[in-house]
Amino acid sequence: MANPATNPLFKHFRQPAIYLRLPGQGRFWPEGALDVPATGEIPVYPMTVKDEITIKTPDALMNGVGVADVVQSCCPNIKDAWKIPSCDLDAVLIAIRIASYGNDMDIETNCPKCKAENSNVVDLRMLLDNLRVPEYNPVSLEGLTFNFKPQAFETLNTANMILFEQRRLLDTITNSELPDEEKAKQFNLVFPKLTDMNIMSLVNCIDSIVTEDDHTVTELKHIKEFIENCDRNVYNEIKIKIEELIKDNKLASLEITCSECSESYKSELNFDNSNFFA
Repeated sequence: MANPATNPLFKHFRQPAIYLRLPGQGRFWPEGALDVPATGEIPVYPMTVKDEITIKTPDALMNGVGVADVVQSCCPNIKDAWKIPSCDLDAVLIAIRIASYGNDMDIETNCPKCKAENSNVVDLRMLLDNLRVPEYNPVSLEGLTFNFKPQAFETLNTANMILFEQRRLLDTITNSELPDEEKAKQFNLVFPKLTDMNIMSLVNCIDSIVTEDDHTVTELKHIKEFIENCDRNVYNEIKIKIEELIKDNKLASLEITCSECSESYKSELNFDNSNFFA
């Protein structure tokens, strides 16, 4: 933030609009990435015009830079937005949305029965108040103890970028006029990258593995090597546990009644940064 001694307009700069208590209460953040005040609540400022332009720039959204820059602008206590644990990410984004545009957000959904479009208003304060952190309890398998953690925004963003690029490449290959033999060759180049991405999505959720003789393994390359070479049953058990943690970390579904046919249905609220901050 600017120094009041250098600018007489300092007192008219934006002020914190709300104060956020992170769902994870500062856990899972690497040292130096977060400065938690004594109150346990971080101040959240409304976006500036520069922030709005940044968050609506397609390239900046695609590579995650736009989100990271806006988070650090609006939440100066977050020193490295790339390290935000997934359990705190939704709370930070919701808080910035509230600070910038208010408590209510319009959403559009389609009724699964009659296909009618329904407009509803979501109170973001209720979403924020009901965010919960999953229980990252250890799991013991084959004499090993697995300790879990939420993924960081950086690894989530990287995985999403890779998935987007690989899916686009697969679509291009499928719809191309290449001979079937050439298509098969191209597919064989894509699938190993997708497999590696799936493995890394598990690896990045493992904080450590403790062996029978109490040796704690935290090195990423060692954990990755283990996941690539472990028994498939162990792999599946780890995968199931991580999928449960991801599910527990999702926002609650919204209960909606169709305005046309009165059918009640649930709709998940997914944050698309291209319109969430519109």
